[in-house]
Amino acid sequence: MDTGAQITTIDVELSAELHPKALGPTHVVGVGAYSRAAYAQLQLLQAGIYSMKDPLVLVQDLTQTQQIDPRIRGILGENFLAHYDLLIDYAHQILCLDGAKRMQSKVKGERIALTPVPDEGMYLPYTLPLVVSTRLSGISNRRLLMQLDSGIDVPVLFERGKQLPHIRYFGSPLRHSDADEVMHSFDMLPPQDVQVGDHAFHQIPFVTPVSGGKAIEQQVVDGVLPTALFRSAFISYADHFAVLQPW
Repeated sequence: MDTGAQITTIDVELSAELHPKALGPTHVVGVGAYSRAAYAQLQLLQAGIYSMKDPLVLVQDLTQTQQIDPRIRGILGENFLAHYDLLIDYAHQILCLDGAKRMQSKVKGERIALTPVPDEGMYLPYTLPLVVSTRLSGISNRRLLMQLDSGIDVPVLFERGKQLPHIRYFGSPLRHSDADEVMHSFDMLPPQDVQVGDHAFHQIPFVTPVSGGKAIEQQVVDGVLPTALFRSAFISYADHFAVLQPW
C-alpha cells in the first residue's frame, strides 16, 4: 500500500496469471528514479470488504520492492485508496479503510489541512498527492509543500532547480538502481527540525536526489515525508485533511 503511488501496480508475473486488458506502454517517475511500465485494466480489485470494478493498473517489474518481501505481488495505490478514509496505524500494524466516514469522529488530534498542489489538472481523478504545509529549521523563511508518502522510509527534499538556502550537503552520496538498472544518487543533508501543524519533529535526517544519468523530472512539491515518521496517520481524501499522531 502506497499513498505516494497514483495508480495501483501489479507485478509482471501476476499480470501473466491474470491476463488484464493491455492498454499500452508508459513510464513511472519516482523519487530520483525512472522505470518502464505498461497500463492495463483489471476486471475487479478488492481489499477486505471494499472492491472496485475495472480499475486502471500499472504492470511493472517489482524486483526492488520484492527484496523487502518476496510475497509482494503489487502495490495498492491512490486510484483505489482515495475512495475511502484511511488509517495507517504503525503501532498496531493495522490498515483501516472506511467508506462511511465512521472513523472520523473517533480519531483524536489536530486536523491538518491537505494543501492543493499546482497544476492539479495534470493528475488523473482520485490521484492528487497528499500534501501538507511544513516548516524546516534550515529554510525558516518560507513554508514548504511536503507529500505524505507511505511507500518511502527516508524524508526527501528536492532542490527544484534552486540552491537550498542555509543547507549544506555532507557525507557520501547514497546510491541505488531502479528496475531499468539506472544508478541514482542521493546526497545526505544535515538533520532538520520539522514543523507540521502543531507537531514539531527534531533532528530529522533528509536526503536529496541528484541526477544519475537521466534527468530528474520537475517536482510539484518541495519534498516527501514518510508516514512512518508518525505513530499513526489518518487521511480523509474526500474532506482534505490528515491527523498525524507522533510516536
